[in-house]
Amino acid sequence: MDERAEAISSDLLPDELNEYRVRVENAVLAEVQRRKQSIYFTALANALRKGKRIRPILLMLSFESVGGQETNPLPAAVAVELVHTESLIHDDMIDRDTLRRDQTAYHATHGYAMALLSADFVLSIILDLTAQYMDPRITRALAQAIARMSEGELEELLALKNKQTLSSEEYLKIISKKTASLFEVSARLGAILGGGREEEINALSEYGRLFGIAYQIRDDVLDSEKNPGTNVLSLLDTNVEKVKALHMMGEAHILKAKQELTKLGESRAQGLLSELAEAIISPSMSEPSNRK
Repeated sequence: MDERAEAISSDLLPDELNEYRVRVENAVLAEVQRRKQSIYFTALANALRKGKRIRPILLMLSFESVGGQETNPLPAAVAVELVHTESLIHDDMIDRDTLRRDQTAYHATHGYAMALLSADFVLSIILDLTAQYMDPRITRALAQAIARMSEGELEELLALKNKQTLSSEEYLKIISKKTASLFEVSARLGAILGGGREEEINALSEYGRLFGIAYQIRDDVLDSEKNPGTNVLSLLDTNVEKVKALHMMGEAHILKAKQELTKLGESRAQGLLSELAEAIISPSMSEPSNRK
């Protein structure tokens, strides 16, 4: 199968996010370079190419939106990007996709054994990164998110394998785990590291969760148009009216996400979080494609 359609194109992202992307890119590169002598180095460096870095950018913006200054959020930002990258490696194995970000998928280049074992290597980096923080909430929140992601992935896989008919509620439950969990924890970690108050941490966590759900709805709709019958939406009764309902559902989640941001003080970072959410809502989100 070709590479999946992506929920947000790079050209839809606010230009102001480029500075955050550059900071994340440099931090990711520096962390990988520390493992230059490892047998995994080249493969991991290639796997980390071309990402939009939405999750670590979300972490950085959440950090700044609560006035974070003293703590360095970059190790946590790199950690969430590594979690995302490893999830893509495993997704491609499960789906038997051969392309990722315009290049051959990890498992297709390096084999299934190395792709599986890469998870242990990446986990070691994530543990090293989170160990830099004294606050136990950082490691705990990330561990819980990874557990939910794993559960959601397996629930989707089993539903597809068993050709299980899903209700909209069941579908939302799955994507809340497999996708929204990492968006949610990215925002949460940023808020914690930024010294946010409990209400700010909760608001940003909910923003991330709602954003992640809308992101996956859009991604699934785009993917189902490109690869009908191989997507979890094939398990729903997705006639024209149901697809329109999915578009509306995604928009509703984005509106709720933006509402959570009103619980924060106004700032440049808060405004960029709102713009990031707006990038999900585009003409193609409101009007389903006519492609078969």
